[in-house]
Amino acid sequence: MQKLTDLFKIAELTRAQTQYGYILAGMKRGETSNLAEHHYLVTFVAWQLALFANSKGAKINVPKVLEFCLVHDLGELFGGDIAMPYAKANPKAREYAKAFEAENQKFLSNFFGEQQKYYQELSDEIMDAKSDESIIAKLADYIEATHFKHYANYFSIDDIELVVPKLRQMLDSMKDEVAKSELSKFLDDWPGEISNGHARNALFEGEK
Repeated sequence: MQKLTDLFKIAELTRAQTQYGYILAGMKRGETSNLAEHHYLVTFVAWQLALFANSKGAKINVPKVLEFCLVHDLGELFGGDIAMPYAKANPKAREYAKAFEAENQKFLSNFFGEQQKYYQELSDEIMDAKSDESIIAKLADYIEATHFKHYANYFSIDDIELVVPKLRQMLDSMKDEVAKSELSKFLDDWPGEISNGHARNALFEGEK
């Protein structure tokens, strides 16, 4: 059981590891998100996207989506976070950052005991998302990052112009046609909806 205890200790460190890539967006250190917050919110977003798709007739394995979300950035605990604009401007840096993160995931797999091989398989797949479940997890990753910038008042139309083409590219590779269609409809509306006010508006608009 020691490996599980050690793993839980390591997981607690995600509370303190900031997503320092946001600093290139002008955020101060105290304003950045951390890995624990990001993983929870990505999991929440993906859960809802998967349930939404299935409610329309898709056949998405929801538990598998959640597993991908829970591990997708865990390697960044040891470094490798890179801002999207910088990754676009410097593809070689992105390549090195992804290789660093993959090596970190490999190291972390040692703490998963009998589940080491399974964890490594999850990690490998989310690093190169091909299955519909891993694609939904990646969609949620980008969506959450954009919502965080909106929440933190660092959101601009540039974020939409950067993220939406990437999301559409991911959706195009989905195999479940119902999920692809329904999530594409969501993506059609999302840019306008995210720009329309803050959480406070969403909370209290029904009270008007």
